[in-house]
Amino acid sequence: MNIREGTRAHESVFLCAKRIVFLLLCLLLTLGATAPRSAFAQETGRKHVRVGWYDSSYNTVDSSGRRSGYAYEYQIKLACYTGWTYEYVRGSWPELMAKLETGEIDLMSDVSYTPERAERMLFPSLPMGSEEYYLFTAPGNQSILPTDPSTQNGKRIGVNKNSIQADFYRDWAERNGVRPEIVEVSCSEDESLAMLETGELDGYVTVDAFVHPENAAPVCKVGSSDFFFAVSKNRPDLLGTS
Repeated sequence: MNIREGTRAHESVFLCAKRIVFLLLCLLLTLGATAPRSAFAQETGRKHVRVGWYDSSYNTVDSSGRRSGYAYEYQIKLACYTGWTYEYVRGSWPELMAKLETGEIDLMSDVSYTPERAERMLFPSLPMGSEEYYLFTAPGNQSILPTDPSTQNGKRIGVNKNSIQADFYRDWAERNGVRPEIVEVSCSEDESLAMLETGELDGYVTVDAFVHPENAAPVCKVGSSDFFFAVSKNRPDLLGTS
């Protein structure tokens, strides 16, 4: 065999090898398109989760539109393991709780467990954390005194509608012989705290982590509990129970 024939033979083998590799790639692509995906891909690749977003220290948005906060970072960490994509639905905490019960959203942070709630929504086995609930007044308000619970008698005390802190405050008031006028509110935390400044409310019960000292002053602790990411009953797949 001369040099030219050897070169041609080499090129022929090379072209043949390229054709084989090309055919193998085509076969793999065809199989990848038609074969069923792995269970992990099926479970994580297509889950769209509607998340309740209420303004608080757990969910904040800066002037550039960047999200942050404990609940937000927790969700992002979950997505690293699950592959979920999120759609954020804005509203006040009471409004979003109602949407969770009706299935208009799938996931919501900062929900404390109660047997009654467990009938209307799903809870994971592990909490997000624990929190404490306080009665707050406007800074400088001396009409409600920490040392005298009776100064709350007849006062307008705001509580988030259908919240566990509302139940804690009612129990606390009964134990201490206090008879306030309890006002259920459905607006945002900022709007509720603003009602302290305008005098629409004399006090407001909420999570201590939600309040900045310059906005309100704590009067007394009324309870504490673990809190969870609660899940719509329509989405048991988010807990791996379907």
